[in-house]
Amino acid sequence: MKYFKLFLLVAAIAFFGSCSDDKETQNTNSDVVVEMESPTFSAKESAGSVKVPIKVTGKTNGKVYVTMEVKECGKNPAKEDVHYYVADKTITISDEIGYVEYRAVDDRVINDDRTFQFVIKEAKGAKIGTQNATTVTIVDNDDQPYDRLQGEWKLTAKDGNGTEVSYKVKISEPQKKLDDGTDNPNYDYDYGYVLYMDGFMGLSGTGINKIKLDFSYSEKTKQGYVAFDCLEDYTWFTNTFNEIGESDVKIRNADQSNSPLFGYWDSDFTTVTFTPGSGILLSVFPKSTGSLAGFAGQYTDIVLTQIK
Repeated sequence: MKYFKLFLLVAAIAFFGSCSDDKETQNTNSDVVVEMESPTFSAKESAGSVKVPIKVTGKTNGKVYVTMEVKECGKNPAKEDVHYYVADKTITISDEIGYVEYRAVDDRVINDDRTFQFVIKEAKGAKIGTQNATTVTIVDNDDQPYDRLQGEWKLTAKDGNGTEVSYKVKISEPQKKLDDGTDNPNYDYDYGYVLYMDGFMGLSGTGINKIKLDFSYSEKTKQGYVAFDCLEDYTWFTNTFNEIGESDVKIRNADQSNSPLFGYWDSDFTTVTFTPGSGILLSVFPKSTGSLAGFAGQYTDIVLTQIK
């Protein structure tokens, strides 16, 4: 089995801020209205940071400043700083849309959906419209295996030398929108059947695709699995190797087949264990030939442990 040493090319980009004497100006046009975009909004408890839209109508010549407040509502009210946290209640809107952001507490306990309201308390540079509140529903998804697998995990494994390694990874569902803002054409096909892992080997960000995981669950038998998709039908990332030049790195089963590597969760979804003794290979395909040239690493005995 031929191995190539992995040298990741990392581009460092420095961002420099510049001082400016320009002062933020408040809108003075009179026919400007600010209100919540929708009377209702919902997101899963495990969604992470969520942005609720606020809209501004009318032509502005400056910024609109909005102060928000939250209120408990509904049969099962969500309590601030217990069930959710608000990032900032003072919002500056420069264009037609602004956002107030919150993060729900994913307690991984089955409960009824919780609700609260975002209310526009005060506005500077605009009049408050009739739609001054949005009722937010925090959708509990702790009884759904597909959702319970999403979130942050500690991944441990043995590398090709038998040394134990660990990485913080994040598992997520398919995106409705791609990074360029267009609709994901595969979303309806993948949702409920595919999950994605980010952060394996510490790799994330530009130029690094998320690793594809197959998901299956039967409501009838209450049995299921998650699996590394080892079909080598997508590139995890592209790297330059001294011996063979620019190459695509893909995922292959450690038995050198394209079979999935299956993992099974425990009863409380705190651990996912993949087939002991088995694992994955990082297969290398030079762009010059498109054919398998060797491997850049091996990871076996993979275990995921939930980070709370």
